[in-house]
Amino acid sequence: MDIGGAIKIIRVKHKVSQQDLAKGIGVTQGYLSLIEKGEREPGFDLIGRIADTFRVPPQLLFILACHDESKTKHYAKPLRNMMMLADDVLQAI
Repeated sequence: MDIGGAIKIIRVKHKVSQQDLAKGIGVTQGYLSLIEKGEREPGFDLIGRIADTFRVPPQLLFILACHDESKTKHYAKPLRNMMMLADDVLQAI
């Protein structure tokens, strides 16, 4: 998964439309769509605004972006624990 996929997961989990999120973070819906499809990379400032919108730490977006179910068994134990924590945070929001 990439950062755009992580953004989409959190946006959908919060039941927010692309249009509403885009308006809230100051970008167009088209640009947000490109980010979610992995065709554009958001800057750190934009990632911070997205995280603030959903009241999650920006690090959660990066953790989700690095998560690959097919490779989980190869992660070191601390990284696996971080992934489980990220999943727990997502369940709580």
